[in-house]
Amino acid sequence: MCIRDREQAVRKYWDFDPAREIRYLSDSHYEEHFRAVFAEAVRRRLRSDFPVLAELSGGMDSSSIVCMADELIARGVGDTPGLDTISYYNDAEPHWNERPYFTKVEEKRGHSGFHVNLGSQQPFKVEYKDNRPAATPATCRHPSEAGRQFRACLAACGHRVLLSGTGGDEVTGGVPTPIPELEDLLARARFGELAHKLKIWALEKRKPWVHLLFAAARGFFPLALADMSRQKLPAPWLESKFVRRNRAALQGYERRLRLFGPLPSFQESLGALDALRRQVECEALPSEPPYEKRYPFLDRDVLEFLFAVPREQLVRPGQRRSLMRRALRGIVPSELLNRKRKAYVVRTAITEISTQWDRLRETSQHLMVSSLGIVATEALSEALDKAHGGERIPIVTLMRTLGIEGWLRGLRDQGWEPALQGPRRAFHFRDCIRSSSLSKEFS
Repeated sequence: MCIRDREQAVRKYWDFDPAREIRYLSDSHYEEHFRAVFAEAVRRRLRSDFPVLAELSGGMDSSSIVCMADELIARGVGDTPGLDTISYYNDAEPHWNERPYFTKVEEKRGHSGFHVNLGSQQPFKVEYKDNRPAATPATCRHPSEAGRQFRACLAACGHRVLLSGTGGDEVTGGVPTPIPELEDLLARARFGELAHKLKIWALEKRKPWVHLLFAAARGFFPLALADMSRQKLPAPWLESKFVRRNRAALQGYERRLRLFGPLPSFQESLGALDALRRQVECEALPSEPPYEKRYPFLDRDVLEFLFAVPREQLVRPGQRRSLMRRALRGIVPSELLNRKRKAYVVRTAITEISTQWDRLRETSQHLMVSSLGIVATEALSEALDKAHGGERIPIVTLMRTLGIEGWLRGLRDQGWEPALQGPRRAFHFRDCIRSSSLSKEFS
């Protein structure tokens, strides 16, 4: 913002350059460049006069940050007194237990970090008890044992900085799809190379090449004609009117690819970054105790590099996150680099539905989100019945729905009555609901 002579002007001081391309003669040059920009991204975020705390989940992103930070500190270029880690585990989860993986990193480091057991958590807790109202659903977080242990960890060691691996999966080729690469070849009319890539990826994906070609071409179709994937469909228990008002937010603000202009893979990368921005902005600022959350994978130089290299450096047939795996050999334990994609089916949440069945069933019949026209009671009850019977439902969205219910009840208990018809005690939710603030929580 520039203010001069009673006039003001606002302009964007920097943006990604779609014309920038990085091309090397060998893979080793890409790997060296990635190590350099990633090391600098981690170094920038280590600056603190107290020890830094890093999330260590056992996945590639957090493990890479911790291992690279250790390398920098060992070389004397990490501007911090030390680095500690915090890890979450649940031994009751057969497909989602990180303990075997984050212990590999701890063995390499030579000491253990803080461990938090999630086995005793209650994911479907609707009650919200606090002495002050939460301004938004994002700032309404039910006190949990895991949260208390995390705050105790911060207070005990005086941590003021938390390193997060958020963004790594999205920007380094975590989704093993050839579609952006095929879209680039289509946009540049490289049909001979396109036919070759279609053959290779069809064998890898075990799909007819025609299906892959159609999937690549579909990105250029008008959104009304593009088929919406099941993962992006709104939760089935949301009211149809609420979905229509907030369709763009609920579907992730999808945009049609432009055939002329920046490469489709570049456009896809910007879309992924926008989604990450919305994810980060929904997180509440920590205050008890205060700390700063930093994201090495969202470093400007890292993103510029990853957006400018050929897509085939990031994802190759049978090689998800190819560049990152190659570049970090010898830095990150091989068990992490060779690990298959982390599982996201959490059995604890499904088991909790059976354990708390009577309470959840009773709660679903008297929901404030239903009285406000957000959720259809019968549809939500049907989803609970399916989960109770062992069928798969959008568990995370269900947890968010009950989280918003807890937020509304917390406001009601504080004397702020939500209403669609006229304000009560000078508080009104109509404009808030019709904006995308609530729909962001569902998406």
